[in-house]
Amino acid sequence: MPYRRSIEAPSPDKMVAAFETAIRSLVRRFRNHPYAFYTETDMHCYLYHRLYRPLFNGLYRTSEGHDTILLHKEYPTVSRYAREASGHLRTDPAGRRRGHFDISIWDPAFIRDRAHREQKVLCAAELALNECDAASVHTVNDATKLADAGNEIRYGYLLYFVRDDPVYARNEPKIRRELSDAAKRVRVVLARVEGTFKPKPEFLGAWGTV
Repeated sequence: MPYRRSIEAPSPDKMVAAFETAIRSLVRRFRNHPYAFYTETDMHCYLYHRLYRPLFNGLYRTSEGHDTILLHKEYPTVSRYAREASGHLRTDPAGRRRGHFDISIWDPAFIRDRAHREQKVLCAAELALNECDAASVHTVNDATKLADAGNEIRYGYLLYFVRDDPVYARNEPKIRRELSDAAKRVRVVLARVEGTFKPKPEFLGAWGTV
């Protein structure tokens, strides 16, 4: 699909609706064909594919005069982080690392006034597949990045998938506690497949609200 010059930027409500529709499509595909995805990265690619459409692939010009589109993978956070001994990320202006968002949509209202590496993110999603270990801090760190005010994200999404992982049952209280806490700050989906058992996906937080 070729790029095109955008005449009028889409509204936030239209972009959020399209973003959430693509996420729901990924959830359905995972539940119907969980092993079509070999890794979490495969799921990133599917979501990117679902989002790559005229609404998000129109060309916009940055403050430097570069043409770009709204849809990006692995876009870096504004905030820097230090990693504690526990593995948790802590916001630290002197931190050595930035985080990255699996999938992001830039806010077209700000593109022309900002440089290519300083864009404002309207929507961002972080994905997790079978991060069920008792020591895992994957989803906690994802929520930290998504909810960090310094990253200027208006709508953050934490997408948590479980596929035939016996560890989930042992650590379900911890996992649900972390997801419930994240849902106070970002939008969360929990999608599980255990053999032929496919419980209804759980959408936590303010889905659909703009």
